[in-house]
Amino acid sequence: MRIRASMALLLVLTGCTTTYRVPKTEISRLNGWYVPDLVVKHPGDGRLEEPRGVKLRDTEGREHAFTEDTPLVLVQNNGMVIAEKYIDVKVDAEHFRAVPLDAFRRSVEIPLSDVKSAGIRELHLGKTLLLVSGVALGVVGALVGIRLAIGNPTPNPPVDPCGEAGCPF
Repeated sequence: MRIRASMALLLVLTGCTTTYRVPKTEISRLNGWYVPDLVVKHPGDGRLEEPRGVKLRDTEGREHAFTEDTPLVLVQNNGMVIAEKYIDVKVDAEHFRAVPLDAFRRSVEIPLSDVKSAGIRELHLGKTLLLVSGVALGVVGALVGIRLAIGNPTPNPPVDPCGEAGCPF
């Protein structure tokens, strides 16, 4: 039972996101982005005044807000994929430098010439609803199937507490 529950949870967690492709040129819009609660801004350090206002356009022209909860997916020319949430991002003409949210003591530094493609992952409500309702319908269907396969148990006749001898009362 635990294995089935773990598989259902894994399906729900992985089936709920969509990765939108972002042109490499959009990565430069992240220069100076940071999480205000975790990174101290100093005057003149190149960080954005309003970091939460950064929006990236995907290849189809839709805008997506970039926040600390948005994983940025970078695919390198050698096939290596880096998908992280960041707290501080700096982009210049040659390099992408960022501090990941999960391990803020290490940093990611990639030459922009090594980035083959980029994307952002977002929660997809439609997929989430379809997946959750599909799992729920599957569970209900399995329970109904088991009930039909087993059938109704025959009811036991009431037991006379006195037996055949009869009760003196």
